[in-house]
Amino acid sequence: MQRFALSVVMTSVLGLAAYTFSGAQPPARGPEGQRPRGGPGAGVALLRGADLTEEQKAAIKAIREAEQPTAEGPSVEARLRRELQAEVFADSPDVQKIASLQQQLAESQSARLARQIATDQKIAQVLTAEQRAKIRERLAQAPSDRRGPRPQGQGARR
Repeated sequence: MQRFALSVVMTSVLGLAAYTFSGAQPPARGPEGQRPRGGPGAGVALLRGADLTEEQKAAIKAIREAEQPTAEGPSVEARLRRELQAEVFADSPDVQKIASLQQQLAESQSARLARQIATDQKIAQVLTAEQRAKIRERLAQAPSDRRGPRPQGQGARR
């Protein structure tokens, strides 16, 4: 049983390490700290067609500035990823430490997502009902899978 648990942990950690080494990084922030991609925190692109008033623009800018992290240096997530990778590639990896770091990283990512959603909710409250409806329309028209259709040949998931 212990050997199975070790293999599960090592498989997931190696998957995380491969993902990280493949160049996968969080979306870069654009001007004024805005996220250019979809998902929570991507309201900037969605707000472009919402015909914001100057007061709304100022309020949204204030919300975003208040929610931006103030810490200098690497983020908690970056530090945890580095520690996790170092432990995975150690001569004698500590399985318990790996599991602990993996849990801490998941909690950090979850907290970041919760902050992004809270920020988006505050921004949504600045908008009128018509502006929110316009954004919902744009979301409904957006492609749900940006990678394209899945292949239907052998080995394809159904």
